[in-house]
Amino acid sequence: MKITKDMTIFETIRSHPKAIEVFKSFDMACSGCMAVMDETIEQGARRHGTDLDNLLDELNALFEQEGTV
Repeated sequence: MKITKDMTIFETIRSHPKAIEVFKSFDMACSGCMAVMDETIEQGARRHGTDLDNLLDELNALFEQEGTV
């Protein structure tokens, strides 16, 4: 599974619970926010002023590391 900017944050967290830690490392407290249900990774990154490419790199590295890609 490749993580893309168009995936919802919820979908990403549901696919790999440790993704929450990646979001937190970018100061995105997504696990406690209701917006995660419908908000895409791109929208969340924009809302929090997060570098989207770096965030996607970190998320995809996590999924590759855990063999879930």
